[in-house]
Amino acid sequence: MAHAPTLTGRTVLVTGGGDLAAATAGGLLAHGAVVALAGPDAEETRRTARPGSALLALPPAGDGLAGPARAVDTVVERLGRLDHLVNLVAARPSPGPLMELDPLALRDILHHDLVTPLACTQRAYWRWMAAHGGSVVNVVADTARSGPQDAALGALTELTEWLAAELAPRVHVHTLMPSPSLGAVAYRQAVPQVLGELLTHGTDPADGPVLVLSDAPGCRAA
Repeated sequence: MAHAPTLTGRTVLVTGGGDLAAATAGGLLAHGAVVALAGPDAEETRRTARPGSALLALPPAGDGLAGPARAVDTVVERLGRLDHLVNLVAARPSPGPLMELDPLALRDILHHDLVTPLACTQRAYWRWMAAHGGSVVNVVADTARSGPQDAALGALTELTEWLAAELAPRVHVHTLMPSPSLGAVAYRQAVPQVLGELLTHGTDPADGPVLVLSDAPGCRAA
């Protein structure tokens, strides 16, 4: 389905990999955005994109603090602006009860799902958005759930609400996640469309900064 070029002139950095990263980049390009994709599949996505697409492929941001800073700096220096940041937060479910979980595994999940998105947001804010405005959307990249994953998502929810309050009104911060009833395919198909609407038009403040996509057509609930 064709999209109106509602993001023309805006630059979006997308961090993450997999099918959702490619679909997200494609949807944003269809909306007219200039897209930088920092992820393991970025170069492949660039090669398979429509000819003439404004897509910059970057190395993965990674879990360290240097990677997110490098990705943000490259976008600002090469593309001249950074209007929107989309962090794809990959689900890393750990099967089994929490009482049998290696605590270090939970530390790794929290680092990837909490620390890395925060590092990206901080760098984007200080390099561009503090002076020019913009928005940040953390997208939970899978519907898989587990005890450790839900603990990380709970922390991400709190982080989102605090950042939304701190950075308003100049920078809008949201997290987009699936409801437990929404299947993986339906969620993957819905995310690019919802992101395009969110970055273009924003959202009703009454919805809050955390948006949960449900399986009802056109429904997103706070």
